[in-house]
Amino acid sequence: MSSLISTAFEFVPIAIFSAIFFFMVLFIKYTNRLTIRSVGSDICLGALFIQITLLAMPVWMSGEVSINIAGHMAVTIIALLLWITSAWLLKRRKPSRTRSANIYQKLIDYLKKQGNIRESLSYVLGAFTITASLMMVLDFISLKPATWNLQAVQIVLLVPGSVIIGMAGYYVYRYLQKEQLNQTFERFYKEITRDNILITVQSTGTRKHDRDPTQPIVDIIRGSIMRGVLGPSIFGLEILKNSCIELLTTSGMRRQSLDRVTSHFISQIDEIGKLALKMDEDESAAGSIRIIGEVGECAISKGIEVPVEDILRRLFEYYDVLQLRGYEIMKMTIIDAISRIGSAAATHGIESIPPRSGDMLGTIGASAVRDKDRGAIKEISTALYDIGKESAANSLESSVKQTALKLRDIGVSAVQNDMAQEANQIVSYLEVQGTIAASNKLELGTEQAIWSIKDIGVAYGYQHMETGINAAVSALGNIGMESSSKKLDDAVDQALWSLKEVSRYAIADGLDSSIKQSARSFARLAIPEEDKVTATLKDIRKYFDADEADRFSKFEREYISALKAAGAH
Repeated sequence: MSSLISTAFEFVPIAIFSAIFFFMVLFIKYTNRLTIRSVGSDICLGALFIQITLLAMPVWMSGEVSINIAGHMAVTIIALLLWITSAWLLKRRKPSRTRSANIYQKLIDYLKKQGNIRESLSYVLGAFTITASLMMVLDFISLKPATWNLQAVQIVLLVPGSVIIGMAGYYVYRYLQKEQLNQTFERFYKEITRDNILITVQSTGTRKHDRDPTQPIVDIIRGSIMRGVLGPSIFGLEILKNSCIELLTTSGMRRQSLDRVTSHFISQIDEIGKLALKMDEDESAAGSIRIIGEVGECAISKGIEVPVEDILRRLFEYYDVLQLRGYEIMKMTIIDAISRIGSAAATHGIESIPPRSGDMLGTIGASAVRDKDRGAIKEISTALYDIGKESAANSLESSVKQTALKLRDIGVSAVQNDMAQEANQIVSYLEVQGTIAASNKLELGTEQAIWSIKDIGVAYGYQHMETGINAAVSALGNIGMESSSKKLDDAVDQALWSLKEVSRYAIADGLDSSIKQSARSFARLAIPEEDKVTATLKDIRKYFDADEADRFSKFEREYISALKAAGAH
């Protein structure tokens, strides 16, 4: 026990000295404007030289000193491997541009994206190597071999001590890195004022760029992208975004000036994004796309429409380029940006933007279905649903109809391409959208949701997909009930007609669960709309001649049973 305590006390000054050395290297490199990202790897290299020096000591001292050559050789080799590993961790790796279902590949892609994880690990390895080397120096100075027990205690102390030193150094590095970038951009950021930007956007000719306060930041970002240095470009893009949003929200400029300011910033960010794509700098390109979407969302909150239409056009241009290059991952960023703009416009009651967003998403969705890109289909259908739901809640009927129509196109194509799960999700989205539209008495929007579900349900019928038919007739029944409660007679008629068109496939094919679900939907609607339901059932009977009468009789029995369960007479 006493040896354990004494070893622990011996380790404390080593850890303190290791930490001091670590932070000294950090600050020396920082004050000399050198890269501080590689400090962990540099310290690993320094520790390696310490080990080589210790191995050479017996030769220099004419054999007067005896050391454990095998042990020191092992530590030297470990230090070499850790140095190579730390340098490898700092090498920039571009993640896959396509999505993979393989869990291992997903993990690798995640680690490639998370540069901070690799950087922090390099710092921990550096702390481990230098601390272990200092412990070997202490062992050398003591001139007495350490026992296995003492070495085990040292290793136990070494691991958590290295993690603490390395992570502390990493957080200091992140702080100093931010300070470096702040110093680089600060004076240019201060120049982006209301007056300076107004002079820029109102001037013409070649003098425009001489006065443009954003140009120095743009130049730094472009230089960073050309050199393949990630930090300044990402940091500079955030400054451009923050400056633009600050001007839009707090400057008090007139509407026309806000239009020009928004267009100016978007043009600058768009040029950066295109350069990043050209230079294969995916992080900067994705950051540009994301920021264009965020600026558009902010512009919507200020009632700005014209620049936002330009933003949507630019985003769609990006999509065309990424589609040609097969950059699947980055396309999700564009889908998210278009969705956020469309949803924000619907929330603020701007009628022109949501239909345009929905049209773009519909075009992208058609392409995703052709490629059988399930991930993209899910994201696009969710985006259309969000826009449609907000449009319905804010009584934007044209947008409700547009999104329902696009969801129908994607849903029908999904059924035809054996993607039933994605089509089922679209049916549930249309159900919610149609119910909200009915509750707000948007009859045309409600009818379009009904027709969309009917078309998907018929596609299910052609494919004999029992689960899909169940989802469609259930959704139609729910929208029909809400339409009935709001006295939307035409919507009720369309719901019953659509139920008839979908249900007859279930009856004709003898699909038991679908027949029961269809009967339940009709029975629920029969309570408030008995005459209409009775007339609809008579129409359904006409589809079945004498040879098929048994099939309709089966449905009729289920309907009577469902009526009794619903408490109807």
